[in-house]
Amino acid sequence: MNNFIVTKEYKRFAEFCKACQKENYIGLCYGSAGVGKSMSAWHWARWDKVEDDINQAVPYVVGSKPSIDMESLNTIIYTPEIADSPKNIKNEIRNLMLAFNRLKEKSIYKDEEIPCNVSMNYVKTIIVDEADRLQPRGLEQLRDIYDRNQVAMVLIGMPGIEKRLARFPQLYSRVGFAHPFKSLSEEEVRFIIQQHCSTFGIGIDEKDFTDNEAIAAITRITQGNFRLIMRILKQAVRIMEVNQLSCISKEVVDAARECLVIGNIY
Repeated sequence: MNNFIVTKEYKRFAEFCKACQKENYIGLCYGSAGVGKSMSAWHWARWDKVEDDINQAVPYVVGSKPSIDMESLNTIIYTPEIADSPKNIKNEIRNLMLAFNRLKEKSIYKDEEIPCNVSMNYVKTIIVDEADRLQPRGLEQLRDIYDRNQVAMVLIGMPGIEKRLARFPQLYSRVGFAHPFKSLSEEEVRFIIQQHCSTFGIGIDEKDFTDNEAIAAITRITQGNFRLIMRILKQAVRIMEVNQLSCISKEVVDAARECLVIGNIY
């Protein structure tokens, strides 16, 4: 998360989440695997830091202060288990909300004693990642949580989830926004490759034909899929180290491609 690159699609996702929160709607975000849906959600909610604090806490009692300033944060992220039961979904989301609220109180009051009569819900948005895993009863449980808590909810899943949810009119009627998460543009792919190559210690010269040929090969293979870009680059670095090469090339990229299992990313 420290190396997160803000793309145009991330900005659109952030605006989508803000709109759901403002209107208190259920939002539906769907896109192919690896395009950056979960990573965008984690960055928007700063969940990499918050989750660490929550995991070290008992749901009802948070012993230490949060590691970051949480005064501006209001989102939790829940990832259901495979074939999760409605009861478990309810309990896990409730515990996440309790721990988040307690941490935020510690962030607001800092070294002061938290008043005993303070019992507010600071969660304004619940993001449910991997929503494809949910069975019909689990989806109904989410609708019940949404109705009872009056918080915005964002469901993240694969393409086709919007058609599946259409079979649940009580839930689908509460969906106010839908956001198809698209792959990276060619310009963004080039930018991300250059940024991550510098992280891996690979120099990229825009005036060097070999470097541009390698970038073009990565762009063609990955089709703007963020996760696949990272896999190709890491494999290319390994091949360069094994062969003691100092620069990336199309041949290195093609060799990295042969080492990976790449399915349908479209």
